[in-house]
Amino acid sequence: MDDEENEDWRDQVPESERLGDSSRISDSLWNDLVNQIAEPSSVMGDMPVDEVRDKLEENEHWEPEPAQPIGWRTASPTLVLSVFATLGAVLLLVVGAIFVRPLPGWFLLIGLTIGIGGAIGLFFHLPKSRSADGGDGAAV
Repeated sequence: MDDEENEDWRDQVPESERLGDSSRISDSLWNDLVNQIAEPSSVMGDMPVDEVRDKLEENEHWEPEPAQPIGWRTASPTLVLSVFATLGAVLLLVVGAIFVRPLPGWFLLIGLTIGIGGAIGLFFHLPKSRSADGGDGAAV
């Protein structure tokens, strides 16, 4: 009765989903494919894998060099002064516009002079040429 149920099920499969003989491959071709997958695709060395690992551990004791310090303490003094001048002038003008009414002309003149001077200082700290590595500029 199991054979009859299987036959009935197979008859109900749509024609588009049935496998024909053209989709089947021979057993010898299948065995060749499996053997190709099992074989390594690269040339095997003369040394066993364990010896290779041991040699690499012996020869490759790479230690990274200590990282260079970063931050505002290691930057050039003119760069730090330019940043503080630019941000300080903006803060000075905003605080003055909020709390000092009417804003005196000398206050506005000092704030604008300091801000523009800091911005010019920042402009001169921009790189003058591309780096030698020729990257796209996204490197850290």
